[in-house]
Amino acid sequence: MPRFIDFLRSDAMWQAQYRDQSLNARKCRAVLARLIQQTESQTFDQNKLQIICTYTPLQALLAYFWASQTGMLAAVVSPRGLAKLIEGLAAETIGQLWVPKGHRLPLEHLPMSVCRIDLSFDDVADAPIPTAAAHAARLVFCTSGTTGKAKRVVHSEQVLLSNAKVVSDYLHLQASDRSYCVFPLQYMYGLSTTLCSLWSDSHIMYNEFVQPDHIANDVVNHHITLLPILGEWSPALVQNWQARGYQPQRLLLINASDRLLYQQAQALLPFASEFWNNLGQTESAPRIFAVNLSQIEDLTTVSHQGIIAAGRPVHPEIRLRLSQQHDQQTGVLQYQTPFCMLGYLQDNGSLVAPATWIDSGDLFHQGTDGLWFWIGRDSHTIKVQGELISLRTVTDQLLQHQEISGVGYTTNAKGELCAFVESDTDSEGFRIELSRLLFNSLRGRRASVRIVESLPRTESGKIDYYHLNQSVAAVQAQSPTHS
Repeated sequence: MPRFIDFLRSDAMWQAQYRDQSLNARKCRAVLARLIQQTESQTFDQNKLQIICTYTPLQALLAYFWASQTGMLAAVVSPRGLAKLIEGLAAETIGQLWVPKGHRLPLEHLPMSVCRIDLSFDDVADAPIPTAAAHAARLVFCTSGTTGKAKRVVHSEQVLLSNAKVVSDYLHLQASDRSYCVFPLQYMYGLSTTLCSLWSDSHIMYNEFVQPDHIANDVVNHHITLLPILGEWSPALVQNWQARGYQPQRLLLINASDRLLYQQAQALLPFASEFWNNLGQTESAPRIFAVNLSQIEDLTTVSHQGIIAAGRPVHPEIRLRLSQQHDQQTGVLQYQTPFCMLGYLQDNGSLVAPATWIDSGDLFHQGTDGLWFWIGRDSHTIKVQGELISLRTVTDQLLQHQEISGVGYTTNAKGELCAFVESDTDSEGFRIELSRLLFNSLRGRRASVRIVESLPRTESGKIDYYHLNQSVAAVQAQSPTHS
């Protein structure tokens, strides 16, 4: 089976670009030769986790190639993600912490026994493809941890590549394609987009997340043909492209968010030569479902409660079923996939293998024609007067107000729902309007609204419900009325 290191063959034509820097197979071979020189005195205990902290997408890509060459158990993280990765992890399970030279790193959370080693990502003269370890690398990814402590998901590099090949094939990517990615390579979506570019021997351009309007400009100015998007970017992208009269001959749009709304898809569809909705989890590898919306005459036929279908299984060996069913067609999705994780890395360094059926924790609706619809997290769904209501549906209604940039939920000590609304607007009239909307959406169920300047978010931009709940609990504990 292929490995990351195989993309460094001498005839590889792919290119990766970040700002004024670029990488290709020749450059990677040269940098790897330098890394091998620097670390030739090091031994890699295959049972200990090597942590590679990177600061740019190109450093992260190099780290993955290095992990493949050495066959190590490795986690590629950003400085921001380091604390989440090592939270609770026993010191004796960690090998070394590798950090690019010239970067300072806050180490207050790192056990004293862990050795930090500086790496030079400089290159040497052109070098041959380095000899790779006989065994494949195992790569550790942290889940977002939005509802609790982040889990460490372990994947074989070969399985991740196999899943990316499936995606590259159904997208029909070509060597002439140019991808644009603002999602971190430390997470599944950014890495999958990268691997698709490597499979197609094409060009990928990285950026940190910027305003959607800037992304729209970059797509036009750099002749981008593949763009992973979040549905919430839709208004800004459409407005920009309409103003510029943008009419691309080839532009593949891929939804990277949990759910894509009908209005978002309908507005973006005229600009896309193909528009794909797809969905996966960290545990599953990035893709379980996919559907090409450009082949659908009427998007209402692939919509459920205003949400576009996640799609159909991308591989014939993927099996699906519903558990904890709320009705005949809606329940928590469980799945089996040939691309699943090796397991969860525990605090003591042991690996817990996945269950025969992996529980997604997400509510799905099984539609007709093999289509599956993502409803929301099971923990973010409530029943009111016998009717199932996803808080994501409530969120979508709140986000129709341009003043609102995010919504999160908690429950208080009495079990009452509280919506935290991220907004610069904080007037009595605005709060009353939102409370009335929440009251109507929840069929009269008691709830309250709090307006905040900013909500806690994970590195990948999701609302961090775990820290939101912790902050609310801390405030309640300090309240003089708390008992």
